[in-house]
Amino acid sequence: MNRKKKRASRTFGILTVLLMVSLAAESSVYAGAPSEGASAAAVPASTGSASLPVLDTAALTAKTDGPREAKEVEAFLDAFFAREDIRQKAGAVAVSVVQGGKVLASKGYGITDRTSKAKVEASRTTFRIASVSKVFTAAAVMQLVQAGKVSLQDNIEKYLDGYPLTNPFGTPVTIEDLLTHTSGFEVREPSDASYLMDDSQKPVSLKESILEQFPPVVREPGTSYMYDNFASRLLGYIVQQASGEPFGSYMQQHLFKPLGMHSSSFSRSKELAGRLASSYDSEGKPIPVYHFSPGEWPEGSMISTASDMALFMKAFLNNGRTADGTVVLSPESIKAMSAYHVAIHPDLPDMTYGFEAPALPSKTNGENVISKGGDILGFSSLLWLLPDRKTGVFITYNANQDLRDEFFAAFMDHYYSGHPTSFGTKGFKPQSRESLAKFAGLYSDLRIKLLTRVEVSGTGTLSVSDLKGGRHELRQVEDTLFIDEQGKPLAFKADGAGRINDLKYSNLYSYAAKIPENPAGFPDVTEGHPYAKYILGLKSLGYLADDLSKPFQPGEAVTRGAFVQAFNAVWSIPESSKPPAFKDTANSPYRRAIQAAVESGLLEGAGEGLFEPDRPIRREEAAVIVFRLLAGSGMRKPDSTTKLVPGTSKWAEEAVSSAVVWKLHGPEVTESKGVFDYGSQRTLNKQELAALLFTMLLPD
Repeated sequence: MNRKKKRASRTFGILTVLLMVSLAAESSVYAGAPSEGASAAAVPASTGSASLPVLDTAALTAKTDGPREAKEVEAFLDAFFAREDIRQKAGAVAVSVVQGGKVLASKGYGITDRTSKAKVEASRTTFRIASVSKVFTAAAVMQLVQAGKVSLQDNIEKYLDGYPLTNPFGTPVTIEDLLTHTSGFEVREPSDASYLMDDSQKPVSLKESILEQFPPVVREPGTSYMYDNFASRLLGYIVQQASGEPFGSYMQQHLFKPLGMHSSSFSRSKELAGRLASSYDSEGKPIPVYHFSPGEWPEGSMISTASDMALFMKAFLNNGRTADGTVVLSPESIKAMSAYHVAIHPDLPDMTYGFEAPALPSKTNGENVISKGGDILGFSSLLWLLPDRKTGVFITYNANQDLRDEFFAAFMDHYYSGHPTSFGTKGFKPQSRESLAKFAGLYSDLRIKLLTRVEVSGTGTLSVSDLKGGRHELRQVEDTLFIDEQGKPLAFKADGAGRINDLKYSNLYSYAAKIPENPAGFPDVTEGHPYAKYILGLKSLGYLADDLSKPFQPGEAVTRGAFVQAFNAVWSIPESSKPPAFKDTANSPYRRAIQAAVESGLLEGAGEGLFEPDRPIRREEAAVIVFRLLAGSGMRKPDSTTKLVPGTSKWAEEAVSSAVVWKLHGPEVTESKGVFDYGSQRTLNKQELAALLFTMLLPD
């Protein structure tokens, strides 16, 4: 593998967890984890199960009334997982299907690891099910609601032992807000230090992990949906507080044990780890069997099997009762977990208590579907239920690929193809260009700040573009609902005064908030300043802490350490607490940001084990760091076709050329007769940094 590919693969190690949900979209057919597709290499077909029958799914008769017979379901599964393209996406897969109180199928496909080549067994092989864990954490909360120990309307401060929550709004954050991911918290993601790759490090307690990263409330609680790992972790802590039992013990005693889920746990026991399917990085190397800090993540550390998940699905679809009549959840709790409580539009819902809307809304085929996807380093999963049909499906595998989306689409088309999904109101009269002007503008994803541009293109039509999906034309089908050429819906949300302030489109796991058009300026950066749109745009997005009443000093040089910290903030790359990789960063105020960038594969040193954090960064150095992320994650394609004036270092030419093609700069880059002067050797200043960061977030 060449140096560039190694660099890109390292980048995925950290960015995988950060981008896997936020960038998930219908552009693939959660596109699984589009930014992490390379984080776990597919097992070559030759290492898969050679005994799989080669069946053609198209030849199977579609069942528009859902799965009914075990033999037919197994035939469908065997055909799907025998496909060569599917076998290339994961080496180990387990799946279970339940309907009407029966397990119609619980099967494994492929091998558990490339050394032993043991076959996957649905009842024995364990997988990390990642964020599907959140369903169980929500179920525990609902048990405590049933017991009267928790109320959905409780102010969460009741459970924080006096911790001073920062909430400038008059509305408290409630348990319900945590369940529906509408708390208004500033985004907090797990840091790389939470992945302990061996047993030599001591994990922190759940309480410590909560209090050391507790976010402020930055939006009015209950008003905006943003997928929130921290909210689910906090729910786990509240389970612990309200029950008086450690979180992991509570889950074992009150959920897994009564359900008969003997191969499930939020902690990595030696026995379960011994049965864990191996996963591999993009270079084909095994990913170590890591554990977590804290030892149990309420939001994502659960290990389970397909057969155990079938037991949960059966009980859930049987009004919370197990086969022997044990009540795990009340009918009221099941109803609450099955119904959507937050929706930007009735056709595009957000959250139940514990479940979310499917990543492929156009593939639900008119059925009521609740789902939960999960991604973590080396593993992906998907659980979806059709409560009206008493049907449930679970798939888990040892890669970060879009396999689950293809499976969801194939399953729904095979069993529920009779009622294609439709959006909007038939016969709706589209509005004029003037009426649609209220939708136009830039919108920023609440979770990772990627920008979506909305423009009016005609009567009843909008042009929408973002960094993930490119440009699309959408037609209006209701007042605030539009459909693109692929049938994918976009919905807008207005405030009480009728002002459009949010949208939900390819960012299915959070809203995107409209950026104010005329933010206040700095004394030395007013509306007419050539870099005003970049500087004030970043200020509107919350990336500039500079005081508006004081000069911004746009020409001030940016140091290498300051650049890394600003860059990491834009991409929500959490700081690292690991020992510094460079000899000269231990005392730098940017040391944690620098170390995080090193672990993400974005940085290399200045030689002799040094980084030189206080040295002003050259423009070509900044371009290389940006290039490594955008090209390494697949968000943009490298382009070395730009003709550059002499002066760019050889190692930076592709990055600088790509930055010009991608237009990641302000007016400082000049062109004469087709040759561009990027100023590669010049020091990057604050206004140029603002231009680079802001345009980096923009769609092409």
